[in-house]
Order: sequence, then C-alpha cells, then structure tokens
Amino acid sequence: MKHLIATIIFALLASAAAADTYYQWVDSADIYIEQGEWAKAETALQNALRTEPANAQNSLLLSNLGTVQRYCGKYQEALQSYTMALFMTPRSTTLLRNRAALYAEMDSLDLACADYSHLIILDDTDEDALYNRALIYMQQGDTTACRKDLEYMLSNNPNSSKARIGFATFFKAQGYYSEAIQMYNQVIRENTEQAYLYIGRAETYILWGKTSAADKDIERALELSPNDPFVYILRAYSKIARYEYADAIRDVERARELGYNSTTCDNLIEEITK
Repeated sequence: MKHLIATIIFALLASAAAADTYYQWVDSADIYIEQGEWAKAETALQNALRTEPANAQNSLLLSNLGTVQRYCGKYQEALQSYTMALFMTPRSTTLLRNRAALYAEMDSLDLACADYSHLIILDDTDEDALYNRALIYMQQGDTTACRKDLEYMLSNNPNSSKARIGFATFFKAQGYYSEAIQMYNQVIRENTEQAYLYIGRAETYILWGKTSAADKDIERALELSPNDPFVYILRAYSKIARYEYADAIRDVERARELGYNSTTCDNLIEEITK
C-alpha cells in the first residue's frame, strides 16, 4: 500500500512538473513573439507541444507556431502546423484564414480559394473571405466569379468599403480607369487617412496617363506612409512619364533601400537607362 501511495504521489508530482514546464515554454514563446525573435519562439512552442502533446490548448499553440514559421519563411512547416491545428478544431475561422493566406503566399490559389470558400460556408457575410476569394478569381481570370463575390458583398452591406476597393482593383485590372477612380473616390471620402487608398488611386492615374493627378496622391501617401517602398516606385513611374530619368532612378534606389525587390529595381533602372 505504501508503495502504491508513493507511486501515485510521484506520478502527480511529475504531472505537475510537466504542467509547469509546459506553461513556462508557452510564456517564453509569448515573450519571444513580442520581441520578434521568431526562431526562439518556434523552439519554445515546439518544446511546449512535446511536453504535453494532449493538452487542449495545443490547437492555439499550433496556430501560433504556424504563424511564427510563416514569418521565418518556413512555408511547408507552417502549412503542416496549421493543418494539424485544423484537425483539432476544424471550424476555427482564424486557422482557416491563416492557412488560406499562406496558400496564397505559396501561389496555391486553388487551395487558398477552398479555405476561403469554407469560411464563407461558415459565415456567408465574411467580407474578408469574400474579398480575398474575389481577388483570387480575378487573378485566375474568372471575372464573372469575381464580380459575383463583390456584388454579393455590396448586397449584404451597401456601405462596404472593402467591396468598393475590390471593385476599384477589378476595374483597374480590366482597364476601366474612370470606374476605378470613382470607386477609390467613394472610399477615400470616408477614409482620408489610409495611405494604401491613395497609393491605389495614384497607380490607377498613372496607368491612365494622368500623372498630375497621380502626383497629388503620391504626395499624400508619402505624408501618411513615408517608408512604403511602392510609393517611390509609383513616383519613379510618374517622373519617367515626364522624362525626369535621374530623379526616377533615385526613387527606385530609395525603394530598394526600403525593401522593394532588388531584381525588380534592377530591371526598372535598366528600362530607364536604355
């Protein structure tokens, strides 16, 4: 009997110690995530999962692990983590959204579309899922399906800014620049401090050949987001249209400094200097 009691006490102590270790690893992971130390966060989360593989919170840990691995550029590992978490909580909208975004980053558009469709089945008013699925349809050349999702968003919410931004993107891609500008105008009237809206409208103006109008939006975008490299790329295109090639090259180099794709910058400079 004494031996049995001792065994039980030892097991309870071991279980308590494991629990302490589990939450210690979780706490460490949270600290590393706040600090942006993704490799250390990944190790801490993996150690927590190994310590208590049956813990009910592991779906959340796997979700966090997938996101950390995504930041590390470990897309296949992130995909595995999200998928394992979804086996545990298959109706988690956060996990479906994260995995869909990861699939899109990996150019697995059909799989991303499937996850967004699952989200829409769970909630047919989910604007993020409808918007992102519409953009995927547009990339795939299915303009009918794209418009259908955007129109459905507006039918659910006639004031939807996201639907109008979607239509602006759609019209811009189709070369309907006047219609795209009208959509941007509607959204900007209600959202005057969003740099990405001015960037989108400036890009439309440049494609339309209206560089003076683009310049005003570029200036406003720089006020709101001075470290966005794409703004400098847009300004470079505007300067190219005015034959200001030296200034355009300086803007491209500034975009490179801010993290814009170096190969794209090289190609653009090569086009300018031809």
